[in-house]
Amino acid sequence: MIDKFESLGFKDMHPMQVEALTELVAIALNLASLVEDNEIFEETAAYCDELVKLFGGSGVSMSVDIDL
Repeated sequence: MIDKFESLGFKDMHPMQVEALTELVAIALNLASLVEDNEIFEETAAYCDELVKLFGGSGVSMSVDIDL
């Protein structure tokens, strides 16, 4: 269990910091999807979701487009 600690959240961050962090999450998810290994993608998505929540966000939502 993590002890109570103080941290910056999205509300406290400069808009450029928020944009950089969310862009990093998007890039990580995009790269994980290119590997074509569902386990890697699911693990990356879970870590990204927890990271966003850690900074006070509501998590990550995704949609998948499949080209046939």
